Amino acid sequence: MEKMRTIVSFRDSWLEDFFLFTRQHRKIPPDLVSVLARKLDLINAAATRQDLRSPPANRYEDLRPPLNGYSSIRVNNKYRLIFIWQESKAHDIYLDDHSYRWHS
Repeated sequence: MEKMRTIVSFRDSWLEDFFLFTRQHRKIPPDLVSVLARKLDLINAAATRQDLRSPPANRYEDLRPPLNGYSSIRVNNKYRLIFIWQESKAHDIYLDDHSYRWHS
């Protein structure tokens, strides 16, 4: 697991396997593979929240309730990576299809 620098944990083991070993999973659409890998690498290389804001297309944001305490960056128009950014580390990363916007 030496590949993980800033990333501390993943919510789903299939996403961790994708990041660490480039293992494909049915939950990752084929057209998302390369951009998802880039975004995970970007999170893993970030030292500060500001690093996640660049480029602006990441659309980094701190989320509001019910996901208070979580942050996200855009993967594409449909998917985002959601995570807790704490002490310059990313925790509990998961891939979301924007359903977080409709949580009540």
